[in-house]
Amino acid sequence: MRLLLKWLAVSAVIAFSPQVTPSIYVGGFSSALWAAFVYGVLFVLIGWLIRLVVTLLSIVPGILTLGLFFLLVPLISSAVLLKLTSGMLGAFEVRTWSAAFGLGLVLSLVGLVFEPKKSDGE
Repeated sequence: MRLLLKWLAVSAVIAFSPQVTPSIYVGGFSSALWAAFVYGVLFVLIGWLIRLVVTLLSIVPGILTLGLFFLLVPLISSAVLLKLTSGMLGAFEVRTWSAAFGLGLVLSLVGLVFEPKKSDGE
């Protein structure tokens, strides 16, 4: 049930995003559903690889910023996954990297809402 709610929430964010920035095009809510589905599949299949590469490339900036740069790793990987999703679907387009980073930030925040709660004993 949580997965279905998260999928619908991500779809709603994607469907609403063209209202906020003209750099994103979504053909309709069905296109937003497909975009959220493809984004989720890419996140599961290659998201770990993108996070690994970004983490390895950001070791020096991470050390220089005392680890604060590593907070950007999920945001960068979300932006890359959104651009990949945009390239795979014709009815969903993210034209600029700044739009991808903005939408990635909002999607990361939505993902935090649907994360399972961990108890103190774990």
